[in-house]
Amino acid sequence: VPDFKPAGGEYFDYWGALTMGITLLSLLVGLTMGQRLGFGTTPVIALLVSSLVFLVIFITLELRVDQPMLDLRLFKSTLFSVSLATGFIVFICLAGSLLLVPFYAENVLGFNPQQTGLLMAVVPVALGIVAPISGNLSDRYGSRPITVAGLAMMTVGFFLVSRLNANTPVWEYVLRFLPVGIGMGVFQSPNNSAIMGAAPRSRLGIASGMLSVTRTLGQTTGIAILGALWAGQVFKHVGSVLPGGATTAPVAAQVAGLQTTFLLVSVLIFLALLLSIWGLREAQKAT
Repeated sequence: VPDFKPAGGEYFDYWGALTMGITLLSLLVGLTMGQRLGFGTTPVIALLVSSLVFLVIFITLELRVDQPMLDLRLFKSTLFSVSLATGFIVFICLAGSLLLVPFYAENVLGFNPQQTGLLMAVVPVALGIVAPISGNLSDRYGSRPITVAGLAMMTVGFFLVSRLNANTPVWEYVLRFLPVGIGMGVFQSPNNSAIMGAAPRSRLGIASGMLSVTRTLGQTTGIAILGALWAGQVFKHVGSVLPGGATTAPVAAQVAGLQTTFLLVSVLIFLALLLSIWGLREAQKAT
């Protein structure tokens, strides 16, 4: 990484930070409370509406400030916008999926916490092995083709995961989740590189901050939305809302809810794949 010293002389955007903080706080608290109280309740609706209102205020402020906390002009870059959007989708899907795996492993397959932890290690271990290789390939051939390959592998992997059932053996579980971990490893490093590479030098700090917010917000949103979706599907197959929650439902209902949720995840990753392919074509045209 070359040594680059910023020109300096900038001031901090306090109003932008305040309105963005309220926006994210309202959204995350609303999504969290929605799982417990229901997304149609007054407090949850008020929080989500508050998040939307302050988001509009935040964007309005950022367009008028000379040195904004979030420089919206960065989104004029197709590579930057596509990379940030696909990363957000991937973090939603991955975080929500990892939330559901322990319920499946313990409630359906009957594993203890230690065995469940070993099963969950499939994705991060595969990611850790593949990510350095992927980063090296992206330096040689460009980031966008590598991210497309990673998203394609993740699409296949999540579709295979959506076929898990109550009788799935351990080896089959590993083989179904392995493409997810490999695909994530192939995707993540080049995509992060593409985001930072598309930002001008004077905005590298802002781009890095946006990358962090996208990851954290995607993970929190994925846990809330996919967790709520799984519980809703379980209750739908049971026929009523269970006082003890979705984890007390019969195994068949939990598996059916899991399959539907992972099928939706595979669709979301496929949409991210199409978006990434479009970004690749736009980048090729520009070149």
